Amino acid sequence: MPSEELNLAAFAVCLTCGHLRDGAPREQRCRCQPRTPEWEQQWQGQDISSDLDLCLLCVRDTVTTRTRWSWLACETCRHVSQVVGERYGHRAALPLGRHSIMNGDVVQPHTATATKVAASLVASVRRGNELRDWQQVEFDRLAEPLRPGGPTVPLAEWQRRCPPSLGASVDAFDRYGVMPVPNDLSTLRQAQTEFLSTAR
Repeated sequence: MPSEELNLAAFAVCLTCGHLRDGAPREQRCRCQPRTPEWEQQWQGQDISSDLDLCLLCVRDTVTTRTRWSWLACETCRHVSQVVGERYGHRAALPLGRHSIMNGDVVQPHTATATKVAASLVASVRRGNELRDWQQVEFDRLAEPLRPGGPTVPLAEWQRRCPPSLGASVDAFDRYGVMPVPNDLSTLRQAQTEFLSTAR
C-alpha cells in the first residue's frame, strides 16, 4: 500500500456517476472519464485503480479503496451494520467489505459442494449489486440540488452540504430497509433523531 498521504482537498465528486475524481498524489478518474494506458501506469501495484471513494451506504463519508481487502463503507456505517446485525443474532447486517471473506461469505471445506459454493457466490454478488443500486439512488437524492452548479463539486463542499455523522448512517441504514434499527438501541436512535432535526 502506498505510504503517501492523500490530499483530500484535491478530490472532487462527480455529480453524474457519484464517484471521486482528481486527487493527489495520483490522478483519480471517475467512471465518466476515459482510462488510458498512461493513466493506468500510476496504479501499478495497487489492486484498485483509486485511492478514495464515497461510502457505499451513507454516500457522505469516504473510504480508502486501494486493495481488494478495503471496506466499501465508512467506519460509522460499518458500526451501525454491526450493532444492528448482532441485535438480530447475526454477523453484520450488510455486506460492506469488498472481498466476500470480509462479509463472512465462506463455505466450510468439509461441507462444501459445488452447489453450495455456487449459491454462496450468487448470493454475495446479488447483495453487493443491491447495495450498489442503493448507492446510486442515495447519491442522486443528495446530488440533485448541486447539479445546476456544474459537473463536479469539491469533496470538502460535498461534505459541508452532506456531512457524515452517526445519525446520517442510521438514517441511510433505515431507509435502505434490509432490517430496521430496533427502538431500544437508544444511542443509535438518539443520533438519528438529532440528525433528522438538524437536516430539516
